[in-house]
Amino acid sequence: MAVPLTWQLVDASNDGARMGASAAPASGTDLPGTGDSNISGGGSTTLPYGDQGQVQPQDIGRSTAEAATDEQSKGVLLIESTLTDGSGAGTGMVIDSDGVALTNYHVVDGATDLKATVAATGETYPVTVIGHDESADVALIRLEGASGLDTVATDDDDVATSDAVTAVGNAQGQGYLTALGGTVTATGQQITAGGTGSSEQLTGLVETDAPVVGGYSGGPMYDAEGEVVGITTAAASNGTRSYAIPIDTALAVAQKIESGDESGTVQIGPNAFLGISIAATTGAANGGTGSGATVAGVEDDGPAAGAGIVAGDTITAVGDATVGSAEDLLAAVADHEPGDSAQIAWTDASGATHQQTVTLAESPLA
Repeated sequence: MAVPLTWQLVDASNDGARMGASAAPASGTDLPGTGDSNISGGGSTTLPYGDQGQVQPQDIGRSTAEAATDEQSKGVLLIESTLTDGSGAGTGMVIDSDGVALTNYHVVDGATDLKATVAATGETYPVTVIGHDESADVALIRLEGASGLDTVATDDDDVATSDAVTAVGNAQGQGYLTALGGTVTATGQQITAGGTGSSEQLTGLVETDAPVVGGYSGGPMYDAEGEVVGITTAAASNGTRSYAIPIDTALAVAQKIESGDESGTVQIGPNAFLGISIAATTGAANGGTGSGATVAGVEDDGPAAGAGIVAGDTITAVGDATVGSAEDLLAAVADHEPGDSAQIAWTDASGATHQQTVTLAESPLA
């Protein structure tokens, strides 16, 4: 059972799974009280992320979270995101002094606005997404107007079982960094990580027993020398295991993006944008009249709003693609580019059916 570790605050009126305004699956929908996805062979449980607001360093599992040291904070970012119907928080790492940084894709996925605060100085910058690789859960971002920033130190050596590690992150969106110690328990791991309605297979991960919580996503996993060996990305819902993307994997994605290489699963620039968020329970199970993806919220002035789609409607098709679930909808929109025309079919709360052709926009950020 693994969940990505962005911490998201949601409107009290909407506890739906976060797809945001973006076409890509929001593998980072960590919502208090929602179900999580499975590591292969495991069952599904719920991981509570705590109440809205600031949290102090606390006992979590076997390790006590302590305030990060100055050295651990060097080059680390506190990331805040605005979503269609809520907000989120995660962590990032500066890899270039001019403000280029790494984080998880699920930290920025679906965001309509992003800002990053340099933990060591308190300086805050608007953020743009340069590119991403969803299958690797890596995003490359830029802090606009930044220069002369400290960067993290990355490790060139392979991590090994029994190595001591320390995870540093913006725990539960508290607005400052904490650190958790642990040990590498396995390498080359494969998990299914995600929230309700979407999931993502992640491979080649480092498994540790550092009991990280929501908000650590995108943050550094340090070795005993204080060098970054990975990016924290997910955790088992029972708090016994956490997972990090090896830093060389993340840097390889960053290099492809910076060189303009959009091959494979790397995408540079924005996704197509329909402008909706999707309810955690969709279709007939959510009171609709059939299968489909039930709309939880609509972005003002987005393509969906222009077509007359409102919260509570159930989308049943995009173009020739039938939509039976939230993941179907995401995949159907992701098959398009910004500016494409697509016919959207949906059923409203009364059971009436509708069709409208929309022009898909560019996602505001990711």
